[in-house]
Amino acid sequence: MQVQLRVIGALTLRELGTRFGRDNLGYLWLFLEPALLGGSIGLIHHLIGHGLPGGLDVVTFWVIGYIPYYLLRGVVNRAPSAIVANQSLLYHRQVTLPDIIIARNLLEGAATFGAMVAFLLLFGVVTEEWPRDPALLVLGMGLMLGLAHGLALLIAVGSVYTELFERMVHLVTYLALPVTGAFFMVFWLPTELQRAALWIPTVHLFEMVRAGQYGAQVPTHYDMAYVAGWVACLNLLGMAGLRRARRDLVV
Repeated sequence: MQVQLRVIGALTLRELGTRFGRDNLGYLWLFLEPALLGGSIGLIHHLIGHGLPGGLDVVTFWVIGYIPYYLLRGVVNRAPSAIVANQSLLYHRQVTLPDIIIARNLLEGAATFGAMVAFLLLFGVVTEEWPRDPALLVLGMGLMLGLAHGLALLIAVGSVYTELFERMVHLVTYLALPVTGAFFMVFWLPTELQRAALWIPTVHLFEMVRAGQYGAQVPTHYDMAYVAGWVACLNLLGMAGLRRARRDLVV
């Protein structure tokens, strides 16, 4: 176990240097994209005088909603290249396929969590609205990372056998954005649509994050056990797939 932890640490540092070591704009964009999106939508709502149900601050709502989606999208979109780009590392006996993917996703999670903390501090200072339940917000982000990691494992496995995933994943993540729950709350929807929305595990996670931010200010709907079941199933299937894919890889 200690050996694998050191391997994951070394791979994380390698990924950190690859992504951010030579170009700080990559890291800055992690903060700028949610800010630009939230600010732009917030400005539009301000100009047309359109508020949000529950009296929520528009910019805070959109930014808080987009950052977990940014985490999901970042992990999933990088999954198709996870094995191919790092296949040469498998020459080292201590390096395994799970190590490679875990290191990449831990870095994504840490960077995105840093962006969330920075924005929460900013909103707290500017609007004096601090998270009502920080532990629930952190748990929601953690489960989002676990869900994204499970999906990434399955996509990485599929990419060993076909290029279809590399071609389709980016498109699917953009098309899926409206139904993930990033930009709506369940209580906004009619009863029939609420039931349909709650079949989608990411909707529960966004509701958890907002429950952590807003507390009882607005009603939220989520089932932690349901989401945990999704996370466990996806990760177990992904690990089983990696075991099979490793046998089929030519190193």
